[in-house]
Amino acid sequence: MADDVDEKLTSDTTMTGRPRIEELDVIRGFALCGIHVVNVYQQVVFAAVFGDQPGLGVTVMPAIVRYGFYERFLPIFTLLFGVSFAIFLASAGNRTDRPRAVLARRLAVLAVLGALHQLFHPGEALLPYAVFGLVVLLPASYLRPRWALAVGLVLLLVGAQTVAGYGVMPGLLVLGFALAGLGVADALGDQTRRWALAAAVLGAVTVAYWSAVAAGIELPRLSFGATSLPSQLAGVVTGLLYVCLVVLVLRTSTARVLSWALAPMGRMALTNYLFATVLILVFSPMLGIDGLDDWPAVAGLVLVIIAVEVGASRVWLARFRFGPAEWLWRCATWWKMVPNRR
Repeated sequence: MADDVDEKLTSDTTMTGRPRIEELDVIRGFALCGIHVVNVYQQVVFAAVFGDQPGLGVTVMPAIVRYGFYERFLPIFTLLFGVSFAIFLASAGNRTDRPRAVLARRLAVLAVLGALHQLFHPGEALLPYAVFGLVVLLPASYLRPRWALAVGLVLLLVGAQTVAGYGVMPGLLVLGFALAGLGVADALGDQTRRWALAAAVLGAVTVAYWSAVAAGIELPRLSFGATSLPSQLAGVVTGLLYVCLVVLVLRTSTARVLSWALAPMGRMALTNYLFATVLILVFSPMLGIDGLDDWPAVAGLVLVIIAVEVGASRVWLARFRFGPAEWLWRCATWWKMVPNRR
């Protein structure tokens, strides 16, 4: 049965035979663009300025990066990982009687990739995704979507107060899984008024937070741990605002251009995430990026990375069904050679 499904699978369908949700690919590609900005600072600038304590750089990064990018795009990526977890679990159920065992193997393979990636990019996201996926997300997959939504919200609030950086990750993973089960991913192409209302509410909260920061207003920490609840949740809210805006833009005349550029990039998100690390480490020294004042070079490097990844993704997917890293991940997950060439 698995062989039959693989033969029928195309780049425009999932393993369940349902059409791909192109909006998810676009949002994933969009999130990747923002993550590249933060990664240049974390991998190169902060390492050069603060040595073995790059985390100190958060407070001195340019304001637009700190409040517009840092901890804003990774939550989007994390939610989408939870959504993809749910979609994969459903599709694996059509191929095997033990879908969670396959999913555990998939996460274990991701942990190996993440551990290797950590050697070149300390603080990367793949290893935490794999660990939290095994420890938190896999058990949560036994819950009904509404219960998973409640658990995800609790984990988000608790994690946002206790662990800086990765604290919101377990909650967002479970929330992504729950939202997929509630049909939110399928509603990306309709319900325009609801998306617009959500954007208005999230936008008001985001603007209020930015205004408070600009005015020097000290928000209550409401925290018993290492980080501030308002700061962590502000990143999540801003990220959700970005998602709503992208969904709304996809209803305009620019949708075709946005999909043309970002959807292939999003389909090869794992490959592009790893490839960006290579490009950052190779070209940053050539551009002389080693200080906080080098933001023009950082912006130029990120734009080049995005352009290269858009072009490479389109060329690759014209000939193959999966990106190279995605294909290797899929083969290791199913422990068989999966056809890739079109």
